[in-house]
Amino acid sequence: MSRRYAGRTGRIPICYRIVFRGTIPQPLVVPLEGMSVEVVGEESVLVGDIVDQSQLQGVLGWLSDLGIEIVSVNPLGGPTEDD
Repeated sequence: MSRRYAGRTGRIPICYRIVFRGTIPQPLVVPLEGMSVEVVGEESVLVGDIVDQSQLQGVLGWLSDLGIEIVSVNPLGGPTEDD
């Protein structure tokens, strides 16, 4: 497995694209500060930097707690360091 996914230290953020069904009312978007939300048909796309797996799990848990169905979670890019 690539260190890009397995060895995250939290020092360099990776941009993630999270697709979910429905929308999030604007007042509830506050915890997602720094992330953008775009509605595409019946789905919404959340894009933003995640610094580590703990933050990613926090965002996914928050969406789940709201009863939102997550369709996909994908990294869009990130560090190319091979150290």
